Amino acid sequence: MVVIRLSKKKPNFYYINVVYRKNSVNGKIIKRIGYCNFLINYGKIFYINYKLLFFYIFKGAKLSKRLFNFLKK
Repeated sequence: MVVIRLSKKKPNFYYINVVYRKNSVNGKIIKRIGYCNFLINYGKIFYINYKLLFFYIFKGAKLSKRLFNFLKK
């Protein structure tokens, strides 16, 4: 099963990755579809390729709880 979740790069900087559920959080990724950077106070705090996000969701990927709550806001 495929999962879309956040992976931490630096403090307050996260990548949004598509990974297999059984891989570790920082393991091999299928596709990187965005990022979140909470260090900046201006401009883009996060970027996500919604076309790829919906593509993987329609194929059966699940969102992690934290990413779901983040996108809901």
